[in-house]
Amino acid sequence: MPYKDPDPTDPNMLVGVMLPADAEATRDMAYVFAEEFSRLGYTREQLLWLFKNPYYGGAHGAYQMLGENETLSIIDECIAVWGQAKFLILDFGFSIDEEKQTPESISDDPGPESKIENPKSKMEKGWR
Repeated sequence: MPYKDPDPTDPNMLVGVMLPADAEATRDMAYVFAEEFSRLGYTREQLLWLFKNPYYGGAHGAYQMLGENETLSIIDECIAVWGQAKFLILDFGFSIDEEKQTPESISDDPGPESKIENPKSKMEKGWR
């Protein structure tokens, strides 16, 4: 059998099916997309672009079925709940966002003390 030709008897062949969905399921799907991307920090404009972009098939299908006004109300509701949380990633006590970092905001605290000792520090203490 040729490499690229599918075998019709292959039980592992990927088969897509369409499931019936009503307007409520489409609305729930739009909420899931809006919530997920608002948790990632997307703005209202970015979320609306995502729904309008045909590349995102599920979100775009929901946008086409619900319309722009309903989609915007879903986006606004999700941003009101999830868009307010801002996450700050710290690495060794320094903020990634250098614009907001000031010398006063940098802590002098070295952080938790490591229980693993450096061999050099043992030699300085006279241990072998």
